[in-house]
Amino acid sequence: MCGKSLSKETVSTIGEQKVFNYALQPMSREAFKQIVTADQPEAPDYFVHDAILNRKERESLEVSMKHTLRALPLDEVLALEKAGAQLLDVRDGIDFEGGHLVGALNIALSGKYATWAGSMLATDRPIVVIAEEGAEEEAVMRLGRIGLDHVAGTLAGGMSALAKRDDLVERTERITAPALDAWLRGERADAGAVPVVIDVRSAAEYATGHIPSSVNIPLTHLAERIGEIPAGKPVVVHCEGGYRSAIAASLLQKLEVRKIHDLVGGYKAWVAAKLPTHV
Repeated sequence: MCGKSLSKETVSTIGEQKVFNYALQPMSREAFKQIVTADQPEAPDYFVHDAILNRKERESLEVSMKHTLRALPLDEVLALEKAGAQLLDVRDGIDFEGGHLVGALNIALSGKYATWAGSMLATDRPIVVIAEEGAEEEAVMRLGRIGLDHVAGTLAGGMSALAKRDDLVERTERITAPALDAWLRGERADAGAVPVVIDVRSAAEYATGHIPSSVNIPLTHLAERIGEIPAGKPVVVHCEGGYRSAIAASLLQKLEVRKIHDLVGGYKAWVAAKLPTHV
């Protein structure tokens, strides 16, 4: 999120970088400035928040976790949400979509958790974490590392706390690429009106290829641009592989947009199925 063309390698040498790094090739100062600033992704919102925090004296993460890492009963979690707390479910998207607490936002630990948590969560409202048993500490710690240490606690027992509360459980429909293609072509009479497809990738990703007639609303702008989604129509969201679309689907459900579907495997699955694309 804060750079481009980033390598997955964790170790390198100056010599290797001088040979292979595009930004270290011989060029003028102006050319260097242009090449490193072109197509830069947006900086996550928490960067500014952290810059402000870094000017203040604050307790250590170890100390703060002593009062943020605490198990809360369901009734207390519901009361906190009613008072404005944010519900953060850190399970994998497929588990979340199979059943989750109404109003929860899904940002899975298995992906770019800290980046997206910092981009999607408010910095001035408490957070309640919903996690698989044993994952609570990691979830809270990684939030604290980016300055989101206003955690009220975690849901005691995770989703098992909702075993007898079906009224509080919501699910998200998932759809495969071939099924979506058939629906868009009007070949699924049982599915109702043709859906609007929302591509939540960045504008640069969208420009390289996208599903015909899809609407590009980058994930970080989804809430503010929700008015662009036609009311009453089914909605299918997708990203590149499925991580961001799970966040998007949970956000739209939280904002009370109904008839939400998440495209399994994202744009990669659409391309792999050899379905039409547009550039």
